[in-house]
Amino acid sequence: MRSVPSSGAANVGLAVEAAKPLALPDRPSIAVLPFQNMSGDPEQEYFADGVVEDIITALSRFKSLFVIARNSSFTYKDKVVDIRQVGREMGVRYVLEGSVRKGGNRARITAQLIDATSGAHVWADRYDRDLSDIFAVQDEITTSVAGTIEPALAEAEQQRALRKPPDSLDAWEAYQRGVWHFNRYSSEDNNTALTFFRQAIALDPNFAPGHYGYAMALQWDIWHFSTRPFVEVQGSPRKEARLAVSLDDKDAVAHAVLAHMMMWGSEWEAAIAEARTAIALNPNSAFVISMLGCVLGFGGYREEALARLQQAMRASPHDPLTWLWTLWTASIYFYSRRFDAATDAYRQVIRLRPGLTQSQALLAASLAHLGRIDEARNVLRNARAQIQDSRYQSPPWLRPEDNALRREGIRLAETPE
Repeated sequence: MRSVPSSGAANVGLAVEAAKPLALPDRPSIAVLPFQNMSGDPEQEYFADGVVEDIITALSRFKSLFVIARNSSFTYKDKVVDIRQVGREMGVRYVLEGSVRKGGNRARITAQLIDATSGAHVWADRYDRDLSDIFAVQDEITTSVAGTIEPALAEAEQQRALRKPPDSLDAWEAYQRGVWHFNRYSSEDNNTALTFFRQAIALDPNFAPGHYGYAMALQWDIWHFSTRPFVEVQGSPRKEARLAVSLDDKDAVAHAVLAHMMMWGSEWEAAIAEARTAIALNPNSAFVISMLGCVLGFGGYREEALARLQQAMRASPHDPLTWLWTLWTASIYFYSRRFDAATDAYRQVIRLRPGLTQSQALLAASLAHLGRIDEARNVLRNARAQIQDSRYQSPPWLRPEDNALRREGIRLAETPE
């Protein structure tokens, strides 16, 4: 007969097991601790807890994140905690903590994101709000925090992956290295991004981000860094995006990338439907919001498109893709015949990306439609190569009437003195 350990021995065994650190997941992991109520008013506990619960729910919609459930996070409520210990006990790399202070009809909410493995601060912010509509304030703060944390985590993960030798990367880390190079926007970096995305796929063929990262880098190679026909976007990049969706139908970014590829095939309504699927899966991702804005704008739904692009830039104000979102904004102004606004926005793009001749050509077209022909001619001299590129004669992402407006603007800018 096998002996049964005594209760004391069993408790010692459980204590040893509980003290053993949990292994970190293969993707960014985060625990959101209960926010401290600094108001001295027990009645405000519900507000502080509600904000945290909503943030946990919002972060859980990012497929790229592993988020500790509310019931586990709240075991730390009203306790003095050591962040590194929380990381070990919860098996997470990052911890979000914060506080709520209420005075009169105003509330101040602070939040900070900490790397639990090193104790380093990754991000922090403060929100001062009027509590006239407490639920609206709660929703606003949740959306802002969730939307800001995701790119902050992505940047932290990219920096962590950059410190590792390339041959020691797992699929997630290879993907993060690819994203870092993709965002640097150069032909050389884009080729390096393609290499890392292929590495991610080779390490795990069922890893959806590897496939949609590869799709985006291929699309950029065709659009920005080669003379290959735009129609090629409907080949390998679209297949990779579709494969990503088939591998993980709940990944909002996969649907957003597929929507972008569909737009390049002039399937504007289908692209919008796909982008709305993405936003339903994750309404807080700046990338997903921006892709909806893009396909709406080029599909002819201008006002909502502009609002969505502004929303994306507000959610991620220092995003490496800000120049692209500004370019889309400028183009939507242009096709809405708001040429003054388009002119200002294109100038902003040129400041962000001086070598992007597409924005220079469209700035010239905007100036020409405003009757500022001399200015248009001067700008156009810097964009001759793009104008002469036959691929731009009928870009597949433009509706015929929009393409006609663009070509007319460039024709006016080319008028001899």
